[in-house]
Amino acid sequence: MEFANQFNVQGRADTAVRLAVPGDGAQIMRLLQTAQFQHLHVDWHLPGDWLGTPGFVALTRPSPSPDEAEMTACLAAAPDPAPAAWVRVAALRDEGDVTAVLTAMLESVSPWLCREGVTELGWLAIESWPNPWLPDLGFRLANEIEIYVKEDTAVPSIPTIPDLRIRPVADSDLAQLAALEAKAFVPLWRHSARALQLARSQAASFDVVEMAGEIVGFQLSTRSRHGVHLARMTIDPAWQGQGIGSVLLTHALRGYYRRGLYRVTLNTQIDNIASQRLYRKFGFAASGERIPMWVLDLPNRC
Repeated sequence: MEFANQFNVQGRADTAVRLAVPGDGAQIMRLLQTAQFQHLHVDWHLPGDWLGTPGFVALTRPSPSPDEAEMTACLAAAPDPAPAAWVRVAALRDEGDVTAVLTAMLESVSPWLCREGVTELGWLAIESWPNPWLPDLGFRLANEIEIYVKEDTAVPSIPTIPDLRIRPVADSDLAQLAALEAKAFVPLWRHSARALQLARSQAASFDVVEMAGEIVGFQLSTRSRHGVHLARMTIDPAWQGQGIGSVLLTHALRGYYRRGLYRVTLNTQIDNIASQRLYRKFGFAASGERIPMWVLDLPNRC
C-alpha cells in the first residue's frame, strides 16, 4: 500500500494517510453518507471523478476485518484549471482532532498541487463546520458569496444591440468559452473546457452571445429545487459596459418563464458591485445568506 504520509492522531501511531484509489469508491461513499463532517464543493463533478488522482487522500486505521482498513477521513483537492484549486471533497467520521487530521491530509496533497503549478487552494464553506478550524490550517477569509433571489417576472426594457445574436452553445464553443473565462476571472473562479462540458450535460439552459459572429459571452443555468439557478454569466472584459449582459440576462429570464420557472437564484461575491447593480436592476434582491470563501496560499508551502 502506498502511503502519502504517516502521523499520530490522538496517540494512534498506526493511523496513516494514503492515496485514495478507484477501489475505495464504496468506502468513500459510505463515509460521505455517515461522517459527522462532510463537504462537497459546488461544481459539476462527482466525488468519484477525483479518485486515482494524487490530490485525493484517505485516512485509514486497522479494522477488525483483516481485508479492509477502516477509513475515517478523506480529502480531495484538485485544479480545474490551474493555477488555482478547490477542496472538492472532505469528510471526517467524528470530531476527534479535526485540526490534526485536516493538516495531515492537506500536507499530503500540497506537494502535488505545487508541482501542478497551483498557487491558491480555495475552500467554499457551504457548511459552517470548517470555519473554526480553517484559520489554524493557514486559510484566510478571502471573500464571501451572497445569494440573490428573484421571484417576480418583471423584466426591464432593454435597448436592442445591432449585430448581437444569442444561440445555444455547441461543443465546438467550449475551448473558446474557457479562454473567455481566463480573460474575465481570477484563477479561482475560472472554468475549464472540461468543466463546461460537464456543466452542459446538466444545464437547464446554456447560451452564447455573439457580436458580428464573435463569441463575447455566455450564460449557464441549472434547475434548482424551486426554480432555476443562474450558475454563470460571463462577458468578455473588452465588451463589458455596452449592455450585452443585460440583453443576455433578459434572454435567460424569458426562457425560464416560458418553461414555468419563476424563482431564480444566483450567487455573486459581496465585493462585485457592478454585478450586484445589474442584478438589482432586474429585480434580484440579496437574500442575506452568505457563504465564506477561504483561501490557502500555497507558495508558502511549496
